[in-house]
Amino acid sequence: MPSVSQYLKTSFRNDAVSGFTVAILGIPQAMAFAMLAGLPPIYGLYTSIFSAVFASLCGSSSHLVTGPTNSSCLILFSVAAPFVSQYDPLQLILLLTFIAGIAKLVFGLLRLGTMIRYVSNSVLVGFMAGSGALIAASQLKNLLGLNLPHAPSNTFFGMLFQAYHALSSANPAAVGIGVLTALVIVLMRRINRNIPGPLLGLVLATGVAYAWGLGDAGYRWRVPLLRDVQSIHLSLSNLFRVPELLQPGHFDWRLVEALAPGAVALAFMGLIQTSSSARAVAVRSGQRVDFSRDFVSQGVTSLLGPFFQSFEAAGSFTRTAVCFESGGKTRVAPILSSVFTLGVLLVCAPMLDYIPQASLAGVILVVAFRLTDRRRLALVMQSGGESRSVFLSTLAATLILPLQYAIFVGVFLSIVFLLRVTSRPDLTLLVPRGPGRFEEVPFDQALPSPIVLVNIEGDLHFAAVENLDLELQKALSPQTRVVILRMKRLRAVGSSAMAIIEHFWQYLRARNIYLVACGIEKSLEGLLTRSGLREQIGEQNLFYADNTLFQSTELALARGRAIVEMELHREHPTVPLKPKPRVGHATARDLISRQCIRFGIGHSAREAIWLLSEMNKVYSHLEPHPLFLQDREGKLAGQLSPWRLLEAMTQDLTSEELEELDDAELGRRFSRCFDLPIQEICGTNLPKCSLDMPLVLLVAESVKLDQQVLPILDDGGRAAGSIGQHDLLLALGRILLPPTPHPEDEAHK
Repeated sequence: MPSVSQYLKTSFRNDAVSGFTVAILGIPQAMAFAMLAGLPPIYGLYTSIFSAVFASLCGSSSHLVTGPTNSSCLILFSVAAPFVSQYDPLQLILLLTFIAGIAKLVFGLLRLGTMIRYVSNSVLVGFMAGSGALIAASQLKNLLGLNLPHAPSNTFFGMLFQAYHALSSANPAAVGIGVLTALVIVLMRRINRNIPGPLLGLVLATGVAYAWGLGDAGYRWRVPLLRDVQSIHLSLSNLFRVPELLQPGHFDWRLVEALAPGAVALAFMGLIQTSSSARAVAVRSGQRVDFSRDFVSQGVTSLLGPFFQSFEAAGSFTRTAVCFESGGKTRVAPILSSVFTLGVLLVCAPMLDYIPQASLAGVILVVAFRLTDRRRLALVMQSGGESRSVFLSTLAATLILPLQYAIFVGVFLSIVFLLRVTSRPDLTLLVPRGPGRFEEVPFDQALPSPIVLVNIEGDLHFAAVENLDLELQKALSPQTRVVILRMKRLRAVGSSAMAIIEHFWQYLRARNIYLVACGIEKSLEGLLTRSGLREQIGEQNLFYADNTLFQSTELALARGRAIVEMELHREHPTVPLKPKPRVGHATARDLISRQCIRFGIGHSAREAIWLLSEMNKVYSHLEPHPLFLQDREGKLAGQLSPWRLLEAMTQDLTSEELEELDDAELGRRFSRCFDLPIQEICGTNLPKCSLDMPLVLLVAESVKLDQQVLPILDDGGRAAGSIGQHDLLLALGRILLPPTPHPEDEAHK
């Protein structure tokens, strides 16, 4: 920690400039947000002074500025509104702030910062968009200068309904003052973001109102001023006082119970704002922020604030960003912003009385408009249906329900969709395609096979495994003799999963089908041991994961083949364990090479070029190897040869043009075809060669369709391998040119 002299030399000037900039920006916002909470503007200034000091002294972030925020003030107003007829609004809000401080302190001490991860981006965007609409609706009264006959509503549609019926009493002068303030803020932001637009707008609107006498009592379209709510003056002698509703004679447990849900929502929203603001600046500054410590500091701030006439505060993203961008170095910068705010309040308090209420409404309207982040909103709407559903539900809840419940509705829906996604493990089938290579096909595309290899991924908690055994049974066929479960990277495996797997094992044993498991990691090994499944399945049928990819799967396949061979010999004793290869009448099964490149048909030419150039380095074929294109079900859908790809890339170039191009220009010309879908240039007139097709038909198909490489299909229409022209020539050579007998062999005959 640097000494005082070192700090004064290195950081004080930067912190002072940053603190003054934050104060100039924060004073108009503090007054406007206090009115948003239904309180006189002076309490917004008190909150901005003391909350920044308390939070900076206890927190970890060097740039986080705590103060009144739009959403927190809106929740304060919404929660307190039903009780204002029985209690003083200020005392009610101070009690609500104190309860929220207890909740924040508990969150911080128990290190519950991870709860924030369950608030998805869709929830925040929906809540902010709804809050912006609510804030705008709440300021219609002040912006239009309306005279409402009764207490204002605290719901969105109620506010609109009241404003519509009181529209005849609208004040043109108030509208002009509010619009003038908003225009100044918007224009200054476009001209230079460093200009304090809200402060300049308030000064200009106040000057116009004072010069034209818009606040005079005799003026026809008199504009209400801040002094009409409460005169702004600072008395340091009685600034510290115990809130009335916290005093022994006035404390009411029933009121605390009624306010508690709203206070928890208030604390939750405040912590979201604080963590978001601190994280955003920490990414740019490189500082490591302790969120649990910041949560504790926010709780301490809310607990102490009510004793200094300060209501609920949270980390402000705008003021925090300004603190960093204006050169703030340490946590002293937010404290200095409080000092400057206090100085302005001591010197300029009488002048603040003449600020028109409509001018502050203009400031709030600009803030409300900016609450809807159009970029993030577009991202949500372009995402999946679940994100849109959470966004629209949160938005509707914000506009219809009491605001303190809206955030919980969004969080609840996020968790519901999360559980829905994780409530079913991913099941796919793996088809062996040569040593160490497997093709993944959809689970419902199972083909009859003696060995079924099932890949299980995802969560296996109690809700996810309810029908797992029934799903696994769908992969079985009358030919199945072995089921291999690849269980690597499973999460949340518990006793329910062990019970379901045991039930599936019993189901298989009743049908004389063996169960083999592979990819078993340490945690799953312990569960299998403790549950007794390890002994039931048998150690010879369990294969454990290591750092070699698919090694345990290969071992499990070898075990499965041995079981199938053993069962076949048991059922047909005359069949040898290793049948001899057939002699004569060669088929595709005898000539097939498992080396073939399978590729999804939905890719582009760029990906195909890369794959062909890399994979042909591996395969030792005389001719360039093509790509076998398959659809989403893994069935053969086309074939793309290197020559067809080159033809597509050069179709717009004449031979003369090609001769004039150098390598660099040729690469640039070819790169224009990178986005070309390969399904538009691939060949689809492919032979249907099965594993049992004889050599003579293979030759005929190759000649008829001029195919250098023939794809060989399994029973499901998937590429099982390939046969090249040189393979056919070698087979023909063995027929046409049999090996010359050795003289000794002839003599022996």
